[in-house]
Amino acid sequence: MKKISKLFLVLVILSACKTQTEKVDYFGQPEPSTTPVPFAEGIISQKNRFEHGISFSPDNQELAFGILDANSSKGTIYHSEKSNGSWAKPENFAPLQNKSVYLPYFTPDGKALLCAQSIPDTSRLFITDLWKLDKTNDNWGTPEKLLSPLSSDSREASASMSLKGNLYFSSNRNCEGKENCYTADLFSAPLTDNSYRNATAIAEVNSESDEESIFISPQEDYLIFCRYTDNTTWMDLYISYRDANNQWTTPRLVDASINSKDWDRRPYVSMDNKFLFFTRLQLYGKNR
Repeated sequence: MKKISKLFLVLVILSACKTQTEKVDYFGQPEPSTTPVPFAEGIISQKNRFEHGISFSPDNQELAFGILDANSSKGTIYHSEKSNGSWAKPENFAPLQNKSVYLPYFTPDGKALLCAQSIPDTSRLFITDLWKLDKTNDNWGTPEKLLSPLSSDSREASASMSLKGNLYFSSNRNCEGKENCYTADLFSAPLTDNSYRNATAIAEVNSESDEESIFISPQEDYLIFCRYTDNTTWMDLYISYRDANNQWTTPRLVDASINSKDWDRRPYVSMDNKFLFFTRLQLYGKNR
């Protein structure tokens, strides 16, 4: 079975936002219409390479994205920075070299980068924890593991942070003690006195299906995630809004022009709220 993954970009207004007079440069790419197009094809979205997840720093001077190896077993994060008006060629992100890392997300305050990392025990390669790298005086520090209640003995696969510092992430910790259970759910953890004291499942959003790859808007007024829909459309992107009672609305499928019969995952929305980036995994072969 052949697998191809590409990063897609689509123009989509998800909520009310202020009109911006200055055009933002997303790796020098032209603005798309409402039809998804591969992002930076031949440079970031490359033939026969498995890209997944992308994030831009709030000032749009840096980007990071993930790449999986040929066996889909080890992840690498690539990074590019804009200098003197030009983007550098994406390269292996130095602070995370020689580690198996996935799904980078810049925090909306620009002070850190979140990611998932495999535990060192190679027999549990697909068990990942949440990590964070802080940035001080334009220098990236040493990655640090986010401890309980964020990381656990289960698999935490992705994380996204709001401007308040509240963390939203996916985990299959609800499967503990259950046989043949592998599905992940979505959780939130409020930042209280500069620490995370508890993590709670987002009941309005979770279902019996697998939910993962969460993106929370900086203002926490909507969230986007992927959910296993069925064996026809596989993984699709869903969106939920926070209502007047501070509750999450029933998730609904993101526009049909975005979701496909392939695996649509790893959402990220630009800080100006205009562009949705996501990963589409295309499967070819008899097991498709």
